[in-house]
Amino acid sequence: MLIIGVLLLPFFVYALIVQFKYSRSENSKNEKGKMVLAKSAKHALPVFPYGWLALEIYHRMIANVPYDTYRDTIWVLILLVFTIYGLSIRHYTREQAFQNQVECSK
Repeated sequence: MLIIGVLLLPFFVYALIVQFKYSRSENSKNEKGKMVLAKSAKHALPVFPYGWLALEIYHRMIANVPYDTYRDTIWVLILLVFTIYGLSIRHYTREQAFQNQVECSK
């Protein structure tokens, strides 16, 4: 699980930078920006509970999970939540910019 966390780390850093840049920009303060943040959160936040549920089901029904693996898995889930959140923000801002270009060209 630690290897997955290490492989996920560059994507996490990129997504975190995207998230911080967007949250400090003026676009995040208007209605469209708040919608982008809400849609991104809608996609990212369920990852942690579903992952934790899957880990618990595996631990209770299939095999015992050592504490180190459990801890590493929770950290990977946290990295995954922030990564999905940042990449969703990136996706929706690009989609919003594309829609603005289409509207301007009409």
